[in-house]
Amino acid sequence: MNQIDRYITLLKEYNVTTNIFSKQSYDKLTFHINDCITLSKLITNKKLVLFDFGSGSGLPSIPIAIMNPKNTIYAIESKSRKTNFLNIAKDTLNLTNLNIITQNLFEWKAPCKPNIITAKAFAPLDKINRLYNKFKGKSTFVLIPISKTQASVYEKDNSISIIEVNSFYYAKLFTNNT
Repeated sequence: MNQIDRYITLLKEYNVTTNIFSKQSYDKLTFHINDCITLSKLITNKKLVLFDFGSGSGLPSIPIAIMNPKNTIYAIESKSRKTNFLNIAKDTLNLTNLNIITQNLFEWKAPCKPNIITAKAFAPLDKINRLYNKFKGKSTFVLIPISKTQASVYEKDNSISIIEVNSFYYAKLFTNNT
């Protein structure tokens, strides 16, 4: 069993007793996993720091950590029931490049500046932008999975680039960068 399949098994096993991923969404899990794998390919496997806001059940942080072992990933989640799972997945899958943070993002003091910030189904762009402004470095950008509908709305915004790969959509933001 490969690491992605093992992650899916762990997620479903943990979810039996602690709801961290909607059981009604199991039929969409393959889509979400493939979305995160595609995102990891956009990020590439090189030495960089990535913050995943609101990591929840590990999407996209765990697939990125699996696919890109050279990335240093901070999975930041305020709910301990979710970070408990993230720690189990990290240990089981031996993801030494994954750092699990149980804290509110507005209170967290990051140990470094990220190259990339991502978030999947975390918050509206204005909230992500406020957090981006708190953590950004000189070349930090935001790269988040979005729906086709969101892509059609965001394409009108000059501060957002839309990337489409294999029918998956991502918003790339450099907003308020100095």
